[in-house]
Amino acid sequence: MRIAMILVSFTFVACGGSDNSSPTEAAINLTSSGLSSSAVTIPSGGRLHFFNMDTVNHQITSSTCPDLDTPLLAPGADSLRPLMTGPLSCSFSDALTSAPAFNGSVMVNPPGTPGGAGY
Repeated sequence: MRIAMILVSFTFVACGGSDNSSPTEAAINLTSSGLSSSAVTIPSGGRLHFFNMDTVNHQITSSTCPDLDTPLLAPGADSLRPLMTGPLSCSFSDALTSAPAFNGSVMVNPPGTPGGAGY
């Protein structure tokens, strides 16, 4: 039984290093000067992860892609948005400021299109 457990464990370890099934996350920092990336492209099945690195609250909203809407993000908080399936083009902004530095967009590639830029 112990040998079987060791072999099973070894199989999981050996296979685990090559697993690329986790979704791509494009990190976007919200800082006092605006978004760290105002335009990102992600593969289908990817998602955005917003980090509030500022000293004030932020709240991302999108009229084109409501899945990008975040709860109120206090300083130091983050919000990982759901998986996005492309092709899709979305714009978003910070509902708590009208500063253009907090306007952004995300392009989600069609399924089967590898990679993206800006993440």
